[in-house]
Order: sequence, then structure tokens, then C-alpha cells
Amino acid sequence: MDFKKVSLFYYSPTGTGEKIITEIGRGICPEPFRIISNSITYPEFKDSVIDPEPEDLVVIIAPVYAGRVAQTALERLDQIKFSGNMAVLVAVYGNRHFDDALIELREWAISAGLKPFAFAAFIGEHSYSRPRDPIGHGRPDELDCFKAHEFGQKIAEKVHGLEAAKDLQIPEIPGTFPLPDRKVLPKIAPETVHERCVKCGVCQSVCPTGAVYFARKQYHTNADLCTLCCACVKKCKHDARVIRSEHYKKVCEWLLGITKERREPVTFL
Repeated sequence: MDFKKVSLFYYSPTGTGEKIITEIGRGICPEPFRIISNSITYPEFKDSVIDPEPEDLVVIIAPVYAGRVAQTALERLDQIKFSGNMAVLVAVYGNRHFDDALIELREWAISAGLKPFAFAAFIGEHSYSRPRDPIGHGRPDELDCFKAHEFGQKIAEKVHGLEAAKDLQIPEIPGTFPLPDRKVLPKIAPETVHERCVKCGVCQSVCPTGAVYFARKQYHTNADLCTLCCACVKKCKHDARVIRSEHYKKVCEWLLGITKERREPVTFL
């Protein structure tokens, strides 16, 4: 069987998921005009997203936060009008573990009427990674992108080898089911070091939830909206965005101790 287009959907605050899903898409379909790339990263995403047609193959990627799929990603995916499409589901995590993220993506996809048949977990630089405290630094790298492209090619081979979508089967994937309750994380948010800030506005423009705002001639953060994706910290060229929380520092120390070994992408077809 064949598909009409490949519709990519990604929530990627720091750009790692976007790199991976782009390579997967290219592996599935070498014809760029048949690939539709949809970012759901920013609040105004509905202005540019193209809902997939029934004959489209859908690929979705989302980051893993504390062992689960980013809640914002799921909320935005719920606003997409899917049409019972065949689906590939991918989690990207910061070299610790993807835990229950693939199970969560599977359950969400089934509830959305999608037909998931392929899964993968890829590694991206951890949101908390810094030059002095590297956690999955530089991932996805060239090898990761090669494996993503290869995964896409295998997906295409599997789909083309089928007579009908009803022949698709859901592979076994690791994780806990039923899903455990989400961890309640403390309200932590980056702050602006005002003496370093040049008021360029990058921090506000890259925030996926609109948590960064300008008031009283300075940039501030609404901790209730912040998901600690750290896009504003990573993309500030003046080191004017910092996280001072002691809890955050302890988590970073823990992560540095358990993520020294390089993890590799895993796929389930």
C-alpha cells in the first residue's frame, strides 16, 4: 500500500525533536513536496498547522519530561484533526531514559483514533545541559540523524509491504501500563539577570508557553506557565537567563552522575 503525504508534527522547544523528525521524514519519503512539516511548539501553532488527510502517514515526536510526554505537547496534539491515520510515534529524551513516554503516546494516539504501528525513542541534549554540566551534549549528532533516516526507510518498507492499513499491528513497547500518576514537580522557572540582559526579546520569542513576558522595563517569567524546557536559557546569547533553584541544582548533579554512558536510539516496528 502507499500513502499520499507524510505529515510531521513536532513539539520541540530546543530544536532536538525537530532535527530527528525531519530525518525520519526524509527517510520515509525522498520527495520533499510530499512531506508536510507542522510545528506545534508555539502558542500560535494553529495558524500554520495543516490537518492531515485520511491517506496521509502521520509522524509525531514529543520530548520526555520526568519520564512522561510533555503535557503541553499532548494538549496541542488534541487540537489537531486527525483522520484515523497510520501513525509513527517518537519520544526524545535527554540520555537518562524514556520511561513511560512511549506507552503514553500509544494510549493517546489510540484515543485520538490513530493507528500507531511504529515507535522510537531518540536522544536529544537534555534541557538542563550546560557547557560546564553536559547531559547528552550535542545530541542528536550525526550518528543519531543517520539512525533516524534509517528508521524512516524501514517505516516506508513496512508500509509498502502491506496490502491494507488493517494489516498493521502494534508492536510491544516498554513501559508501565496502566500509566502511573504524573510526578508533581516544584514550580521552578528561569530568571533574568538584568545587568546582562540587552532586551533583545529572544527569551520571550522562544518560550513555547508564553511564560516569559516584558513588564517594568524587564523580562520576567510566570512560573505557573513555565515547563522548564530551558529554551530561553539555551538560546540567550548573553547568559542572562539562569535557574537559581537548589532543587534544580541537585537534579542536575544527579543527572550528571547517571548519564555519563551514551545511550543509543531504540526502535520498535
